[in-house]
Amino acid sequence: MADKAKVLIVDDEQAVRDMISAALKPFFVCEQAASASEAYDILDNFTPQVVLMDISMPGIDGLAACEKIKTELSPTNCAVFLVSGYNNLDMRLRAFDVGADDFIAKPFQMKELVTKVQKVSEFIQSQTLLKASEQESITLAMSSMQQASHYSLVMQFFKLLNQCNDLQQVVNQFFSTMKQLGMLSSIMIKQEQMDFYGPAGTQISPIEQNIFELLCTKGRLHNFGRRLIVNEKSVSFLIKNMPESPEESGAIQDISVAIIEGVESKLLDLGRQQAMEKIVLNISSGISSLQNISDEYKSLILDVTNDLNQQISSSFHILDLTEEQELFIANLIAKEAKKLSALEPKMDLLKSNLTSVIEQTDKYFAMEKVSAPESDTHIDLNTTKPELF
Repeated sequence: MADKAKVLIVDDEQAVRDMISAALKPFFVCEQAASASEAYDILDNFTPQVVLMDISMPGIDGLAACEKIKTELSPTNCAVFLVSGYNNLDMRLRAFDVGADDFIAKPFQMKELVTKVQKVSEFIQSQTLLKASEQESITLAMSSMQQASHYSLVMQFFKLLNQCNDLQQVVNQFFSTMKQLGMLSSIMIKQEQMDFYGPAGTQISPIEQNIFELLCTKGRLHNFGRRLIVNEKSVSFLIKNMPESPEESGAIQDISVAIIEGVESKLLDLGRQQAMEKIVLNISSGISSLQNISDEYKSLILDVTNDLNQQISSSFHILDLTEEQELFIANLIAKEAKKLSALEPKMDLLKSNLTSVIEQTDKYFAMEKVSAPESDTHIDLNTTKPELF
């Protein structure tokens, strides 16, 4: 059952107040005031849908009181009925001029009064509910728009993060995105050692570094005060101005989880890429060494073969061989030298294949290395000392 509407009865005559209150109490919660000043005091703690006010009262009259109520005390959610024994055009115009919602001329039928008050109070209550619903819808719409804006920033962050080619570009892109979100932050990268970064290349304070060291293993999200630290295996970042609103704070936490997962993934990708580049460099160095060894091998075989052939040819007269024997030995040497020479194309093919692998790997890295984004490193935080406390 809906709560009863509230009515404030203002009249300097006690009998009139009691009579009206008796008629309205079965349907409304009623309060009484003997003067405009008393009505003002009651309105500090009582919020009626309808005020029934006599015009002719000592001190502040009903017209002046009505104007104050409508403009200062309760301008939107309260209807004021002015009651008067002067039922003429001038009085009605004056009532309209001060903002009265209705004019009731004395004498009046009590049943008619109750009906009027019921209709107006129901209208006031419906308007109040409608405004509350509208405000809730507006708040929801604004929240949805803000979330859409935030998620758009996160998607843009992922896109630009994919274009980063080194750690510094990743850090710059992180701070650029946090600036757009309105968040004051710092970041720690955990690789062979802990490296700390502040916005625009600033250093973070020793206590802030200590906070990172103490909390980087305390779970994915760790709140303390209006601060939030977000952790992953290779990276942690600190937000120093979390919103006070639970809804906004929750949205920033969700976005922070997405951001840190993106940074963590990119750091792993950069690590794999650096490892691959190191392997390729080692292979390139190995191929170069192999080529040098191959060239030395070919030169050595040629020298040994020529030397052997020359020494044997010059020793035929000493060995006292027949012409047939000399010819046999010479042919044998030439045959074996030919076999050794047959290895050269195979060695060249091996070098060619390895070189092709390197070239294809270089092409892969060239495709991966697109132009890095121009990150905004000049972030104005209105301070040159990014202190934590």
